[in-house]
Amino acid sequence: MRKFVNRYFSTENDKVVIKNILAAFIIKGGSLIISLLTLPAFIRYFDNQEVLGVWFTILSVLTWVLTFDMGIGNGLRNKLVGAIVRNNQLEIRQNLSSAYFIIGAMTLFVIILSIIAFPYISWNTIFNISETLISSGTMLFVVMCAFITIMMQFFLRLISFVLYALQKSAINNLIALITSLLLLVFVLLAPSFDLETNLKILSIVYLLCVNLPLIIATIYIFTKELKGCYPSISYINNKSAREIMALGGVFFWNQIMYTAITQTNLILITYFVGPGSVVEYQIYYQLFMLSGTLFNLALTPLWSAITKAFEEKDGLWINKYFKTLNLLVIIVAIFLFLFIPCMQLVVNLWLGQNSINVDNISAVVFASYGSIFIFHNVLSTFASGLGKMKLQAYFYTFGVIFKLIFVYFVTSLFTDWKIIIVADIIILAPYCLVQWIVLKRQFSKYTTVSKKNVNFGDSPSLL
Repeated sequence: MRKFVNRYFSTENDKVVIKNILAAFIIKGGSLIISLLTLPAFIRYFDNQEVLGVWFTILSVLTWVLTFDMGIGNGLRNKLVGAIVRNNQLEIRQNLSSAYFIIGAMTLFVIILSIIAFPYISWNTIFNISETLISSGTMLFVVMCAFITIMMQFFLRLISFVLYALQKSAINNLIALITSLLLLVFVLLAPSFDLETNLKILSIVYLLCVNLPLIIATIYIFTKELKGCYPSISYINNKSAREIMALGGVFFWNQIMYTAITQTNLILITYFVGPGSVVEYQIYYQLFMLSGTLFNLALTPLWSAITKAFEEKDGLWINKYFKTLNLLVIIVAIFLFLFIPCMQLVVNLWLGQNSINVDNISAVVFASYGSIFIFHNVLSTFASGLGKMKLQAYFYTFGVIFKLIFVYFVTSLFTDWKIIIVADIIILAPYCLVQWIVLKRQFSKYTTVSKKNVNFGDSPSLL
């Protein structure tokens, strides 16, 4: 086995990918341990579940802001890899300067707008918390502080995409782990005051814990890894900005459409079927989607590695991983279906007295969805790494429209939460088939032709 691994995964790109994957799993394990300790620590710190619920709600609502970067981060990520491969310092600095300027301008504009508008909003009403418990002045302070935290993160997290481009995705996982650990240490050791004081102090500490690791990472990268390539106003380039925004715009659209397809299931189940079905759905989801979550950890460092190999015209390396991951998808899919006969035992051990009777049809539907979900993520990683995003845009946009129509009409005939999952399968399965054919056709020539003679193409508009 060791000889096989050394022979099959022997290149420098292989070693970087494997190192990042192993680091991701180790750090994720640490994050899981911290997450188990964090909730009890927060409960002790506040000693009031209503206030704690408001804090969590504020963060969950405001964190959505991070998804609205117009795809600039992912656009920079792909453009930067090519510039690094070509060792073009001017192009690297122009890309970095242009991206930081765009995000910086957006951040500054939104912060100024929030400073003007937030005092006129009744945050107690929005978050449904009594002014006798938390005053309106405190709520304004906390929301404003949390929002500025998120907007600072919105700007500073560009370094995360730079790290991806540098094949150092493990550092991003480490930054998230450090932030969680700092917050945990604070809520464990901090003295407890009254509720309002605790909330104000936590909002300030949260700002520091989230952004200090990003600031340190930014300083390190631009003084060590990319010394002399730090962003500068004089290096802002209109062409680089347009290219980053054009590529990023497609990433952003796809992200919004994919979120609309896969992250609206709970809302649709609650509205069309009833909130009572959400718990049953969550049980199947937690069990069958765990493998997808673990698979995604392995895929994260692969995206930029594919971009790097594409820029280096190393088609044989890309094709090797395409074949390997296709095989792993088949293995995981078989495992998901073999899990079905054992599922009742696992549910009984997991939920105890709150266990449910496993429905085999529901299990088969979710095993199918879990398999397609993983296959989709593999194909999407390769498409994103190559910058070939139009096919996704077409399928996702049509998928959102189809899902709403399909769920509306079918749930009027059959009141069953499985209909929503079937809709996801119907949307993602054709995309997977077509995307696989497109990628397979492109990669097939890499098996017999030397990479020096292969015409990779350089148009980002290709499917």
